[in-house]
Amino acid sequence: MRIWCSYCVMLLGLWVTIGQGHARELGVPPIKVTLCDLAEHPEQYAGKIVAVRASEMGEDFWIEDFTNRDCSAYTPVIVVYPDQIKPDPGFDLVRDDAFNKFFEDVRKGMHVEATYEGRFDVAYVWRDHKRICVGSEKGYGKEYKYGARVVLRRLSDVVSHPVPRK
Repeated sequence: MRIWCSYCVMLLGLWVTIGQGHARELGVPPIKVTLCDLAEHPEQYAGKIVAVRASEMGEDFWIEDFTNRDCSAYTPVIVVYPDQIKPDPGFDLVRDDAFNKFFEDVRKGMHVEATYEGRFDVAYVWRDHKRICVGSEKGYGKEYKYGARVVLRRLSDVVSHPVPRK
C-alpha cells in the first residue's frame, strides 16, 4: 500500500510539473510590457512570459523600441531561441507565418517591428549611469554585453518598412 501511495504521489508531482510548463505554452497570456517597463522593474518580470513591441536591431538579434519615452533605467535586450539555453524553458518556438515574414523581411534589409513573446531573463540594468546587478548571471550574448534576454516563444504583429537610402 505504501509503495502504491508513493507511486501515485510521484505521478501527481510529475503531472503538475509538466502541466505548468504546458500551461505557460498554451493557455497563460503574456504580460504586455515595454522595454522601459522591463528595465525599470526587472524583478517584477524576471522569469515571466512577456510580450514586448520592439524593432529588430543588428546581427546579434537585439531589440529596441525607439519610443523616445523618458525611462529611468535601461538594459540592452537580446532575443534567443529556446533550444539555445539550458535548462529547457518548457516551451518551443512557434514557427508560423509571422515568424517567416519577420525573417524574410529582415533578410531583405527592411526595418522590422514585431511583438516578441517569451520568457524575460535579466542579469543587470543601467540606472543613473551605474550597472545594477539583478540576477545571478553576468549577462547574455557575446562578452555578456546584454543585460537581459527574451527567450522567444512567438513573434506576432510584424510590420516592415523599407530603410531609406542615403
